[in-house]
Amino acid sequence: MAEMSREYKILLIVHIIVAFIYGIMYLFLPETVYSVNEAPFFDPHFWRLFGGILFAIGIAGIVGLKMGDWEKVKLLMLYAITFLIILILVNLTSNTYIIRTATNLVFHWLDTTVMIVLLIFDIFFYIREEKK
Repeated sequence: MAEMSREYKILLIVHIIVAFIYGIMYLFLPETVYSVNEAPFFDPHFWRLFGGILFAIGIAGIVGLKMGDWEKVKLLMLYAITFLIILILVNLTSNTYIIRTATNLVFHWLDTTVMIVLLIFDIFFYIREEKK
């Protein structure tokens, strides 16, 4: 059994917090998020569905943190890396086919930046954990 490093546990906690923040926003407060960020489209079902997925990822992160074993958490982290890559690609390509207001553009790039930072840390620490 390979114990996760302290740094990776901290990264997992950051993932959990971010997943719950965005999960709660999209699952329970989609109308508020829509009005604040001036989103060009609104379908409450899909916004809540996305929020539920993020909430589930946060719960999976808590389970992974409680396990503490790198071999058991590795698959979860590969999923997180893949999920972030897909979300970043969708966000970046959406700039070509969605017309956004200035406010929505700020929120869009904030979300994309958060995902890119998480992805960089995920890949860095994943490679480091694998070398141990």
